[in-house]
Amino acid sequence: MRAARLLAPGDVRVVDTVEPAPTPAEVLVQVRACGVCASDLNAWRGVPGIEYPLPMGAPGHEAWGKIVALGTPNDSCAHGLRLGQQVTGLMWNGLAELTVARAEDLVPIDEPLLGEPLACAMNVVRRAGPADLLAFVGFGYLAALCAQLLPQGTRWIALSRRDESCALALKLGAEAAHAFDSVPSALWDSVPVVIEAAGVQRTLELATWLTAYHGRLVVAGYHADGPRTVNMQSWNWKGIDVVNAHERRPEVLVAALRAGLRLVAERHLDLRPLHTHQFGLEDVASAFRAADERPVGFVKSLVSMRW
Repeated sequence: MRAARLLAPGDVRVVDTVEPAPTPAEVLVQVRACGVCASDLNAWRGVPGIEYPLPMGAPGHEAWGKIVALGTPNDSCAHGLRLGQQVTGLMWNGLAELTVARAEDLVPIDEPLLGEPLACAMNVVRRAGPADLLAFVGFGYLAALCAQLLPQGTRWIALSRRDESCALALKLGAEAAHAFDSVPSALWDSVPVVIEAAGVQRTLELATWLTAYHGRLVVAGYHADGPRTVNMQSWNWKGIDVVNAHERRPEVLVAALRAGLRLVAERHLDLRPLHTHQFGLEDVASAFRAADERPVGFVKSLVSMRW
């Protein structure tokens, strides 16, 4: 099979390698597509602590595909899985034609869908809790998913450094959208729930300033490229709750995925327009570069396998 392998920062190659074999309780998935997550850029850029080369297909973890082999048929059937079924969920090393995953971490789907980011978004919405008014600071793919999963009737606004992201927020139902350098002063210290969704120092600062007294600041951005400075004086004085919305328990993420899929079906959501830049596996380097450079109109890179 073919798989992408990240050999060094900015150096990814497509290589021929041995097909993986599912162990008991696993299934073999023929990958149809895999998204490039913003968190994947840490490996692409080369942050401290990452060892190269990465495993075959890594860091791809936003995949969907078709089951082509069952490690233990009875166990897979117990999780509602069968040969030929389309699935998504928690799959690692997804930048490859084939990958293996635990049966209990997969969910059947009728339509193509990237399950892992949907699960993350659903979990962010759950951790954020109800709000009369909510703000997203940073409006990329994750925030766009979260916005469509909010409880019906939630008023929300968005802040972004990119004009086109502000336009996307308005299209998805934002009450208002503001550039980082033109936030109305009336919003400071006034938003009950703020979701920081970009994972950089500036958005953490903006989110802190927006959060109302006794409000809730939800950290959804992936801050994995180094230390951050937080304004503890402001956090203390305003008496805010700070929530880390990242989740590492597979069973919690799978439950969030199932809940997210129900909402997608009930609300007839079409998430495909968010996959703005699509590439073949042989052009995976361009998929990473697009995610890193964010050209005009960019929301998400999708790498599709050519079967």
